[in-house]
Amino acid sequence: MSRIIDWKRVRRRTENETWARDFVERTTAEVDVWIDQYDDSADRKAGWYHDYVCERCSARLTVDFERPGEHRCPACGRVNAGEKLDRAWNNLYRGRANANVLASALLYRLKPDERYLDYIRKVISFYATEYDRFDNEAVTKVFEGKIMNQHLDDAVAMMTILTGMIFVRGELREDERTFAYERLFVREAELFDFFAFRIYNIPVWIKSAEAMIGVFFGAQELIDRGFGGAYGVLDQLERGVTPEGLWYEGSIHYHFYTLQPLLYLLFACRSVGFAGPQVEQLRETVERMLVYPTTVVFRNGRLPNPNDSHPLITLDRYAEQYEYASALYDNPVFARVCATIHGDGAGGGDRASIPRLLFDGAAGSKPLDSLGSVVHPGSYTAMVRSDTTELFVKYGIHTTLHSHPDAITFELAFDDEVVSYDLGSGGYASFLFTEWQRLTPSHNTVTTDMENTRALYDGIVEAYDPEAGLLHVKAKGVYGAVNYARRFLVGDGHVEDRFEIDSHGVHTYDWFFYCAGEVRCGFDTVPVASLGSENGYQHLFDVRKFVTNEEWDVDFVLADKTVRVEMAGAPETEVHIVNSYTDSTEHKRYGLMVRRRAERTVYEARYRCVRG
Repeated sequence: MSRIIDWKRVRRRTENETWARDFVERTTAEVDVWIDQYDDSADRKAGWYHDYVCERCSARLTVDFERPGEHRCPACGRVNAGEKLDRAWNNLYRGRANANVLASALLYRLKPDERYLDYIRKVISFYATEYDRFDNEAVTKVFEGKIMNQHLDDAVAMMTILTGMIFVRGELREDERTFAYERLFVREAELFDFFAFRIYNIPVWIKSAEAMIGVFFGAQELIDRGFGGAYGVLDQLERGVTPEGLWYEGSIHYHFYTLQPLLYLLFACRSVGFAGPQVEQLRETVERMLVYPTTVVFRNGRLPNPNDSHPLITLDRYAEQYEYASALYDNPVFARVCATIHGDGAGGGDRASIPRLLFDGAAGSKPLDSLGSVVHPGSYTAMVRSDTTELFVKYGIHTTLHSHPDAITFELAFDDEVVSYDLGSGGYASFLFTEWQRLTPSHNTVTTDMENTRALYDGIVEAYDPEAGLLHVKAKGVYGAVNYARRFLVGDGHVEDRFEIDSHGVHTYDWFFYCAGEVRCGFDTVPVASLGSENGYQHLFDVRKFVTNEEWDVDFVLADKTVRVEMAGAPETEVHIVNSYTDSTEHKRYGLMVRRRAERTVYEARYRCVRG
């Protein structure tokens, strides 16, 4: 029996709240259909999640579990086919089966029906009985899984199933639990322990899963091994979380992804009454990690997107983490995040979920407000705000894992609209990921000699004054003997940007800026056939340029505003207007590339919001 969930309150919620009732009805209908058609076999090989992208335009495909051989692209409409996609579909199918174990456990607690328990037993028995027959091939051996494609996927599966088992623990016989432990869970724990050998989001998942298995089944060896020792959960957090609470890979998405298993583990500890000393240390770090995103979120709910991530991320995408947090902590910030996500609570729509149904963290709380400026020197990030302008800055790299070579890049919002943003990643099997999204020219920064940033570098805060809207940061050695420094001054409806480059030797510098909207340029331009054939330059197209020594400006015209880019003159400046891809070749955005050849130079730019 779960000690953290009040099932009577959950049932009342489904009776009295329209969104909750609709969610349960929709979940019931979907799960009932799934149970009737569920059919899996260990002969089905599970492929890589990231392979499920369109072969034509590189967009993420829409999965249809009723059409296993058809893989439709929502961006360009192509129906893809092939063994690689079929195997990725198998992995997704198995993931849905695991999610429906959790959903079935929920439905059983709301209205007991043996069909739901039978389904839970069926899935667990299938994995346990057929365990030795599963033979899935990961993209590389170091990620090898068993039931799923990767051990990461196996960890997600085990934690999802265990959470469902927590819901119905009292309904599972002791012999059933023993069988599941000996034939499935302890063997998965051994797999997880074997592959935990670095500080990374995946080992957080697999060691959290190992610890959760130990906590649920009372296996002290797994508890000790999962929490403690080299690469255990506590070691991961001690070495992988910055002083301000950011997961050190520097991606907001991977930050939340790392939080997810930690919250499942804390939930399991609370649910079964495990309160060892390692739990309090875990709680303290996780709370810090949950607070961090609330300091850098844009006022419209969009999140900054540095490094590898999904193409566009918003706070409501991570509602699950804050629902769990609202139940596990007394921190009012987490309830306010839930209230921000769910608004007035009416309807619920896509934001309804199992965690929201269980905890409803938004109940009685007000949304977040008073979002101000902040600098996080240990995380190499900052958010500088005025009443109408927000500027997120990333100015350092802790690790090459999931990082992008984008020294001192930024994202910009005017009037609660993010107009210039980081692309994140469209998918690791996408050619755009390797050839464009993860390379320097796709970011708001500067390249040197048309090369990508190659060095790890610390970000240095030279000056910060939130009242004046001032941030001055430096990154040294980003290209051999080349140092970058950038000074921002954020005001209402404008940002001043001074990008200073210091080097030993003459180089070609390309300054990049991308923005939503259509381009309007008052200068006479000439077409440029190509800017290059590698390092991302090959994906800049429709290029036109003008050359000037004087001050210049170019407009990006949006529906209700114009973003005007102004830059001070400098000798032999080549201004290129470029088009480029975003998440797929179906979606594009304009930008600027400003080229100079010098030993040292300063790009003095200003971004102005012209309304109307």
